[in-house]
Amino acid sequence: MDAWVAIHPEVTYTKQNEHTGYFNRKYIPRERSENAAPDLKLTNPNNYRAIRYADVLLMAAEAYSKIGEDGKAAQYLNEVRDRAFGDEDHRITFTGDNLYNAILAERRVEFAGEGLRFFDLVRTGRAAQAIDGFTANKNELFPIPLEEIQFSNGNWDQNQGY
Repeated sequence: MDAWVAIHPEVTYTKQNEHTGYFNRKYIPRERSENAAPDLKLTNPNNYRAIRYADVLLMAAEAYSKIGEDGKAAQYLNEVRDRAFGDEDHRITFTGDNLYNAILAERRVEFAGEGLRFFDLVRTGRAAQAIDGFTANKNELFPIPLEEIQFSNGNWDQNQGY
């Protein structure tokens, strides 16, 4: 961050509550494009990412792991790791449950700050152990807003536990 601030001295930065010293710059534009004017809010130079290739690879790895095709699962996992580390020195050679756990751990670090962790924990049944205050058989779904239930003319029921 210090190098970036040195290039852009007009930017001010103040420490906030629970400051860690880290800043997620995955989707923040590095430099503003001259072509972005006049509407800077609608013409951000960063592409919108609906889904990342690493997500596709890790979904495939998880699916292959669940059906016992560890070789294919490890291949897809290692493709993500090779790109992340920039070499082939960090490859995973696990099988079975250890491979499946390695895939989930890779999802956790690969998608840090991208909002996928909660859904991964719920999908894999690990949310109650990992999230303080999570109530099984309730917090897997969000509450349906009262207005939506009212608009349905009695056709919708509230999700369990709300």
